[in-house]
Amino acid sequence: MLSESVKDCIRALIYLALNQNREYVSVKEISESLNLPFFFLAKNVQKLVKEGILESYRGPKGGISFKKPINEIKIMDIIIAIDGDNFFKKCVLGFEECSDLNPCAIHHKWVPEREHLKEIFNATLYEIVNDIKLGKIKNIKL
Repeated sequence: MLSESVKDCIRALIYLALNQNREYVSVKEISESLNLPFFFLAKNVQKLVKEGILESYRGPKGGISFKKPINEIKIMDIIIAIDGDNFFKKCVLGFEECSDLNPCAIHHKWVPEREHLKEIFNATLYEIVNDIKLGKIKNIKL
């Protein structure tokens, strides 16, 4: 359902949020710590910078940090920054003309599920990180 790029970015931003005690965290550190491909992560970080979610700083102590507070960053924002919003707007079967008035074969089943996913992905990065810190999520794997 979510692309590998989106999953990697969500994991990376959770890692970054859990390591906010430093001004900047390098993309290389994140990629090595999470065993993510560096060049793909770096490319996607650029998208997150462009969308105003992250800021980057070059140099020996450079890296990335959040441009906005994590309580303002929704998982939906990350998904849209990386893959766009087609998943939440387009037909699940790929039909251009699919709508409530001209539905595909599974439109009536997909629309409520899509709305439910929107609710789930409206969780903020802060909520997720706070749940981790409070121990509500145990044995977390990033």
